[in-house]
Amino acid sequence: MRPIVTDAQRDMALRILTTAMAILRDDQPFDPAHTIFGRIIAARPERGVVGVTEYCFENPAFPRTEITVVVIPDPLDRSADRAQVKQVMLDFTIRFSPLLTDINRSTLEDLLHVDIGYWIDGNGERRPGNDMGTVPPHVRLHHYRYRASNLSTSRFPVDVEFAFGDPDPNDPTPDEPKTPVLMDVRLNRDYSALKRQHRE
Repeated sequence: MRPIVTDAQRDMALRILTTAMAILRDDQPFDPAHTIFGRIIAARPERGVVGVTEYCFENPAFPRTEITVVVIPDPLDRSADRAQVKQVMLDFTIRFSPLLTDINRSTLEDLLHVDIGYWIDGNGERRPGNDMGTVPPHVRLHHYRYRASNLSTSRFPVDVEFAFGDPDPNDPTPDEPKTPVLMDVRLNRDYSALKRQHRE
């Protein structure tokens, strides 16, 4: 039997996502030891790179959900000693287990304030559309990409990706979802404009 997702879990999921977006886009403070994301269960420094760490969290509302955050030394601080530079969040990923039912794409678009109709690729180029389709088609894993809207509170551009599981139209099982279920959300602060400025 498919696990039941409660309203409290859905509410916590939305609070986690809005918090992550506020940290990435609006540069709100981030303290890994005190965050709505949950309890740190692992902190993995990246080998050979000073100050880069991946944190893994366990949230009591979703004990089996993977929440990971990558922090890096602040690229805006050009100090030579990178070990002394403030760490900032670069990347946030949440992989839900159980998968979230009854949260649709438009709810997330409104919640996170994303621009509709385009996304930005790794070279900073604007690409039309948001629907990336299913990869591979028979798995029914459906990706959508966006650029977060530039609000009055915004300090950084953020790339947004949703992954939904599309329902199987041929599955007659009563407890199988009949609408897409939210699988993953990834938010990434985009420093590409800063990198281009330094190259120039």
